[in-house]
Amino acid sequence: MTASVKVLLCTADDGIMIDTVDAVLRAGGFAPNLMVVADKDDIETIGQEIVDADIVYPNKASLTRELIQSTSRLRLIHCGTGCDTVDLEAAKEQGIFVCSTAHIMAQSTAEHAIFLLLALAKYGDRYFQEMNAGKWNRRIGTELAGKIFGILGFGHIGKITARIAHSLGMKVMASRKNLGKGNEGQEFVAMADLDTVLMEADIVSLHLPLIKDGANKTEALIGEEELRKIGQKGLGWLINTSRGAIIDESKLIEALKKGTILKAGLDVFATEPLPVEHPLRSLPNVILTPHIAGETEEALKMRYSLIANNAVRVLRGERPEYIVD
Repeated sequence: MTASVKVLLCTADDGIMIDTVDAVLRAGGFAPNLMVVADKDDIETIGQEIVDADIVYPNKASLTRELIQSTSRLRLIHCGTGCDTVDLEAAKEQGIFVCSTAHIMAQSTAEHAIFLLLALAKYGDRYFQEMNAGKWNRRIGTELAGKIFGILGFGHIGKITARIAHSLGMKVMASRKNLGKGNEGQEFVAMADLDTVLMEADIVSLHLPLIKDGANKTEALIGEEELRKIGQKGLGWLINTSRGAIIDESKLIEALKKGTILKAGLDVFATEPLPVEHPLRSLPNVILTPHIAGETEEALKMRYSLIANNAVRVLRGERPEYIVD
């Protein structure tokens, strides 16, 4: 008899998720019962469905200690690019594996960071809108070759972003938690400490995980002083495709209004979806996208396949891949 497995998916189906997860689980010998909760903030429904779930894909939904402790069968929490919405300590206490797919989204996220960079340099957002409106406004753009591109966080995404920026003729600097790891395989990248990157780079691009506590805390890492350093020399541009809470958003808004930060390209925000009346929406020197950097067809197929394959491993009593530390 085929074993039934309940999978809680805390996001709306994008036309790829359900078909992929269902197919992989069936190929692995299981009968999937897929429960979709489209609204990440529908804690009541998530709380009801997680109780007897075997596998959970929270996406951007918050899995608190209370929710995790309410489960009776949960064996795997599989995140996307980040696990900052999951109480990792509670999962560990329950013996639940927590895994990430960050490496799978790396190429798409890096490409999106460069997309924002090019849009800032060439006024892409304004030209799209104005040409469609019948206007013919011409502006002087910025050539990127020779500019210094600073990367905070030199993991999978940061390294790919560095390679693309280098191919544009840019000089690349990067900072990481452990500078001792160096830049193996990417000798064109100059490794430096955080302050040096902030002060020397023309453009700073964030590729860090959101860590809320401890010595490696990144929450509100970029505050008033850091924004001042970014704007002190060079172009004074900022790009964020990591997590919104890494930047003190109120200080960023002030810096953009004052011209301390001249331009910003943002895919992530402290509150998502970004409220309709949010001040960032009305600033002329910001390009905004709706937390979409890692969501390409190719990346999503790989993400859901990995989640389902890891589910099969766990259900068979094996260790999954890419366990979060």
